[in-house]
Amino acid sequence: WFSSALGTTCRLVRFYSHIKRIANTEWTGGIEAPTLFADGYPILVISTASLADLNEKLLARGRTALPMNRFRPNIVIDGVGAFEEDFTRTITAGEVTLQPVKPCPRCVIPSIDQATGEIGPSPLDILQTYRADPKIGGGLAFGMNAIVLTGAGQTLRVGQEVAVELAF
Repeated sequence: WFSSALGTTCRLVRFYSHIKRIANTEWTGGIEAPTLFADGYPILVISTASLADLNEKLLARGRTALPMNRFRPNIVIDGVGAFEEDFTRTITAGEVTLQPVKPCPRCVIPSIDQATGEIGPSPLDILQTYRADPKIGGGLAFGMNAIVLTGAGQTLRVGQEVAVELAF
Protein backbone atom coordinates (compact mmCIF):
# COMPACT_ATOMS: atom_id res chain seq x y z
CA TRP A 1 0.00 0.00 0.00
CA PHE A 2 2.76 2.50 0.89
CA SER A 3 4.65 1.75 -2.32
CA SER A 4 1.52 2.33 -4.39
CA ALA A 5 0.57 5.53 -2.57
CA LEU A 6 4.07 7.01 -2.66
CA GLY A 7 5.02 5.79 -6.12
CA THR A 8 8.28 4.28 -4.90
CA THR A 9 9.36 0.99 -3.42
CA CYS A 10 8.88 0.98 0.35
CA ARG A 11 9.35 -1.55 3.08
CA LEU A 12 7.99 -1.54 6.59
CA VAL A 13 10.53 -1.83 9.37
CA ARG A 14 9.89 -2.23 13.07
CA PHE A 15 11.51 -3.01 16.37
CA TYR A 16 10.49 -6.17 18.14
CA SER A 17 8.70 -5.43 21.40
CA HIS A 18 11.31 -7.35 23.40
CA ILE A 19 14.16 -5.18 22.06
CA LYS A 20 15.07 -2.34 24.44
CA ARG A 21 17.06 0.56 23.01
CA ILE A 22 17.79 3.42 25.37
CA ALA A 23 19.48 6.80 25.07
CA ASN A 24 22.99 7.15 26.49
CA THR A 25 22.51 7.19 30.28
CA GLU A 26 25.68 9.24 30.76
CA TRP A 27 23.69 12.18 29.35
CA THR A 28 20.29 11.31 30.82
CA GLY A 29 21.48 11.21 34.42
CA GLY A 30 20.87 7.48 34.62
CA ILE A 31 17.31 7.65 33.31
CA GLU A 32 16.64 4.82 30.86
CA ALA A 33 14.91 6.83 28.15
CA PRO A 34 13.62 4.60 25.35
CA THR A 35 14.34 5.48 21.76
CA LEU A 36 13.75 3.45 18.62
CA PHE A 37 14.32 4.90 15.16
CA ALA A 38 15.86 8.17 16.32
CA ASP A 39 19.60 8.64 15.95
CA GLY A 40 20.33 8.57 19.67
CA TYR A 41 17.63 10.43 21.58
CA PRO A 42 13.87 10.40 21.19
CA ILE A 43 13.35 14.18 20.85
CA LEU A 44 15.25 17.08 19.29
CA VAL A 45 14.28 20.60 20.42
CA ILE A 46 15.26 23.79 18.56
CA SER A 47 13.96 27.32 19.08
CA THR A 48 12.88 29.59 16.25
CA ALA A 49 15.24 32.22 17.69
CA SER A 50 18.22 29.88 17.29
CA LEU A 51 17.42 29.33 13.63
CA ALA A 52 16.86 33.07 13.14
CA ASP A 53 20.30 33.71 14.68
CA LEU A 54 21.98 31.23 12.33
CA ASN A 55 20.07 32.54 9.31
CA GLU A 56 21.10 36.10 10.14
CA LYS A 57 24.73 34.99 10.04
CA LEU A 58 24.20 33.07 6.79
CA LEU A 59 22.51 36.04 5.11
CA ALA A 60 25.26 38.41 6.30
CA ARG A 61 27.71 36.24 4.37
CA GLY A 62 25.58 36.24 1.22
CA ARG A 63 24.22 32.75 1.81
CA THR A 64 20.65 31.48 1.69
CA ALA A 65 18.62 31.15 4.88
CA LEU A 66 17.75 27.58 5.84
CA PRO A 67 14.30 26.28 6.78
CA MET A 68 13.81 24.59 10.16
CA ASN A 69 13.14 21.19 8.59
CA ARG A 70 16.78 20.95 7.49
CA PHE A 71 17.67 20.37 11.15
CA ARG A 72 14.93 17.77 11.70
CA PRO A 73 13.60 18.86 15.12
CA ASN A 74 10.62 17.11 16.67
CA ILE A 75 9.77 20.14 18.80
CA VAL A 76 10.17 23.77 17.73
CA ILE A 77 9.69 26.35 20.46
CA ASP A 78 8.98 30.04 20.04
CA GLY A 79 9.11 32.88 22.53
CA VAL A 80 12.55 32.16 23.97
CA GLY A 81 15.90 33.68 23.11
CA ALA A 82 18.42 32.21 20.71
CA PHE A 83 19.97 29.05 22.14
CA GLU A 84 17.99 29.21 25.39
CA GLU A 85 17.15 25.57 24.73
CA ASP A 86 20.79 24.91 25.68
CA PHE A 87 20.04 26.11 29.22
CA THR A 88 16.59 24.63 29.71
CA ARG A 89 15.88 22.31 32.63
CA THR A 90 12.43 21.20 31.44
CA ILE A 91 9.87 21.92 28.75
CA THR A 92 6.27 21.21 29.71
CA ALA A 93 3.32 21.04 27.32
CA GLY A 94 0.11 19.87 28.94
CA GLU A 95 0.82 16.49 30.53
CA VAL A 96 4.16 16.08 28.75
CA THR A 97 7.44 17.09 30.36
CA LEU A 98 10.67 16.93 28.38
CA GLN A 99 14.19 17.28 29.71
CA PRO A 100 16.87 18.52 27.32
CA VAL A 101 19.95 16.44 28.12
CA LYS A 102 22.59 16.76 25.41
CA PRO A 103 23.61 19.32 22.79
CA CYS A 104 22.96 17.92 19.31
CA PRO A 105 26.19 17.67 17.32
CA ARG A 106 25.47 18.53 13.70
CA CYS A 107 26.52 16.63 10.60
CA VAL A 108 26.19 17.48 6.90
CA ILE A 109 22.48 16.54 6.67
CA PRO A 110 21.25 20.17 7.07
CA SER A 111 22.95 20.94 3.74
CA ILE A 112 20.57 18.54 1.92
CA ASP A 113 17.32 19.93 0.51
CA GLN A 114 14.72 17.45 1.75
CA ALA A 115 12.33 18.14 -1.13
CA THR A 116 14.87 17.54 -3.90
CA GLY A 117 17.67 15.56 -2.27
CA GLU A 118 20.16 18.05 -3.69
CA ILE A 119 23.18 19.02 -1.62
CA GLY A 120 23.58 22.73 -1.08
CA PRO A 121 25.98 24.86 0.93
CA SER A 122 26.58 23.54 4.43
CA PRO A 123 25.98 25.76 7.46
CA LEU A 124 28.76 23.98 9.36
CA ASP A 125 31.40 26.59 8.56
CA ILE A 126 29.20 29.29 10.09
CA LEU A 127 28.31 27.13 13.10
CA GLN A 128 32.04 26.50 13.59
CA THR A 129 32.54 30.20 14.30
CA TYR A 130 30.31 30.20 17.38
CA ARG A 131 28.73 26.84 18.22
CA ALA A 132 31.69 24.50 18.89
CA ASP A 133 30.80 22.87 22.21
CA PRO A 134 33.48 21.34 24.46
CA LYS A 135 30.81 19.21 26.19
CA ILE A 136 30.54 17.20 22.96
CA GLY A 137 34.22 17.13 22.07
CA GLY A 138 34.13 20.39 20.12
CA GLY A 139 31.20 19.22 17.98
CA LEU A 140 29.02 21.90 16.42
CA ALA A 141 25.89 22.09 18.56
CA PHE A 142 22.54 23.16 17.19
CA GLY A 143 19.48 22.06 19.15
CA MET A 144 19.12 19.94 22.24
CA ASN A 145 18.43 16.24 22.44
CA ALA A 146 15.70 15.62 24.99
CA ILE A 147 14.01 12.77 26.80
CA VAL A 148 10.41 12.37 27.92
CA LEU A 149 10.10 12.59 31.72
CA THR A 150 6.30 12.39 31.93
CA GLY A 151 3.43 12.00 29.51
CA ALA A 152 4.80 9.36 27.14
CA GLY A 153 2.07 8.49 24.66
CA GLN A 154 0.32 11.87 24.97
CA THR A 155 -0.30 13.98 21.88
CA LEU A 156 1.38 17.33 21.31
CA ARG A 157 -0.14 19.80 18.87
CA VAL A 158 1.28 22.52 16.66
CA GLY A 159 0.82 25.84 18.43
CA GLN A 160 0.38 24.25 21.84
CA GLU A 161 1.55 26.45 24.69
CA VAL A 162 4.67 25.27 26.49
CA ALA A 163 6.37 26.29 29.72
CA VAL A 164 10.15 26.47 29.64
CA GLU A 165 12.05 26.20 32.93
CA LEU A 166 15.58 27.53 32.59
CA ALA A 167 18.39 25.81 34.48
CA PHE A 168 19.66 29.01 36.09
